Amino acid sequence: MEATDGFTYPGNRYYELTIHKSHCNSCSSRQTPAWNNVTILPTYGNFTAIDQIKTTIRRPSFSSRYWTILLIRNIRNAISNIVLPSSLVTNSLSIAVFIYMRRKIQSNLFLVFVSLSVVDTFALSLKFNVAVASISRKMALLYYNVGCQMLRWLESCGQTCSSWLVFLYTFERFISVRFPLKHTIICSGRRIRIALLCILVFIPISLMYNLILFENKGRSCGVPLRNQRKIIYRKIKLVQFMIGILLPYICIAFLNGMIVYNLISHGRKRAALQASTVNSEERTHRSMTAMLIAASTFSLITMMPLIISTVADAFYTSISWNFGIFSQVALHIISPWNYCGNFFFYVIGGKQFRNALFNMILCRHPSRKYNTTDTVH
Repeated sequence: MEATDGFTYPGNRYYELTIHKSHCNSCSSRQTPAWNNVTILPTYGNFTAIDQIKTTIRRPSFSSRYWTILLIRNIRNAISNIVLPSSLVTNSLSIAVFIYMRRKIQSNLFLVFVSLSVVDTFALSLKFNVAVASISRKMALLYYNVGCQMLRWLESCGQTCSSWLVFLYTFERFISVRFPLKHTIICSGRRIRIALLCILVFIPISLMYNLILFENKGRSCGVPLRNQRKIIYRKIKLVQFMIGILLPYICIAFLNGMIVYNLISHGRKRAALQASTVNSEERTHRSMTAMLIAASTFSLITMMPLIISTVADAFYTSISWNFGIFSQVALHIISPWNYCGNFFFYVIGGKQFRNALFNMILCRHPSRKYNTTDTVH
């Protein structure tokens, strides 16, 4: 067998030695030590040949590791060059369109969508700073202690607030589908504003530890190693991840399943009653629900690899090389797309959003009032 580092191990020789050993039952006792010496496999660095084969097979060669790391780095840089300007442009356009439509929108989710566009931009704060550092090191806040702490805090706040805002509008859609008669009471404008205020106030306060534990370390920003703060940071970070990322996305997955189930059940009931006519308000409500389910599902899919890698890293003391590569891909290549995709769902699923976008680009004033109760339809 030929190992990956070019060393050839005598696999057939081991097989032949074991066969000859079975025919030595009639040998005298003085020959036993000789047979033991023959059948003992040669060692290489206190490891047997078989153990060395197994270890070498599981471990990728240096060249394969080098090219894998280089490929991931190039893909990460390409994704950053696409995601960063896309996030800045799409989130800015979403905020501008919602502000343009603010007097014509009769929805409690108007502030939720605006806030989501803002926090999605802040969720990529550290990546924006890296792009600035490539232009001018002096302009990059990452290389200063205060800037390092502020960027980490803004990034954590943006990611956590984004997950809870997605949960908030998913919960609103669930109530509108499951309890349509109680929707105006449970999801009233006052309660939506209170929930939004709690998310935007309590989450940044709970993440203030980023302003204390992080420090600038040359070309990076992190918690110093071999320090008591590193142990404290890992514990706090795990709790923050469980409450701020894992819990809302578990609820989002459950609510999306319940929404789909209720929509299918409602469709079957209508088919049984032969009620084929659907008014414009119900059609708009269905389109709005389908669009927001697609948006929340997209967010769930892009964050799921990062959730898996973080949970595995928290509960396993050692991870393999392949899982380390998976964690890097989840963190730097897949999850950033979560913060620039909402705008495309608004454009695809929202007719009035598209009209408002075109009118704003062409500097036109809306010719009529919107008569629907949803934000983007």
